[in-house]
Amino acid sequence: DSAIRVAMDEFLDKAVGAVGCPPMLLLMIWPCVVHAMYAIVWVYPGIFFPRSAPMARVWHFRNMAYSKQVWFYGLLPWFLGTLDPARRAEPYLYRIPAQMFAQEPYLTAAGLAMLVFGVFMEIASFHAIGEAAILYGCKFGVEIEWVEGKFPYTWTKHPQHIGVAMVYGALLAFGANLGAPMVLVVVWWLALYTVQSFVEECLAQDEHDQLKAKAKSRKD
Repeated sequence: DSAIRVAMDEFLDKAVGAVGCPPMLLLMIWPCVVHAMYAIVWVYPGIFFPRSAPMARVWHFRNMAYSKQVWFYGLLPWFLGTLDPARRAEPYLYRIPAQMFAQEPYLTAAGLAMLVFGVFMEIASFHAIGEAAILYGCKFGVEIEWVEGKFPYTWTKHPQHIGVAMVYGALLAFGANLGAPMVLVVVWWLALYTVQSFVEECLAQDEHDQLKAKAKSRKD
């Protein structure tokens, strides 16, 4: 692991040095691109793999969505090393759990509680309406059923976003000793999901209106 650790750190250090890119920008640049694509696809779904079958478009969208997690958590150990050089002596993948448990016990406990609750909300959201519905299936022509009266959508319109926000919010506790940089990372993530929630709630509602109408007609 020492060879991988050194190679990753050196490669990323050289990359940001060559282009004059702040480490935090490199950490967040791909999530920003993906969230921009979310908004574009929500309003103009026809531009996203228009020749693919509906479910294939969902899987393409899923791959794009999950790539931001791979990017973020893949670079997070390096980013922690830029904030605390002592972390660079640790195995690359060990840096995240080491950072989590380097806090005061009450902070680690608070972070773990937020993490568990956030993951629970995400799983509950997927269980309630299915992966295709969460991944913009209605925009891609997938037959989606409008779900009402099922937890966690009985509590909030955006439980999956709240779950993700809790997961990233846990970084406030896990990175308490790192100060402002971790606060900015969390604020950045919360801003991305706030904008996404606004887009999904207020723009291009035709597909949602059709699903609601179908659900209402079935009840009647």
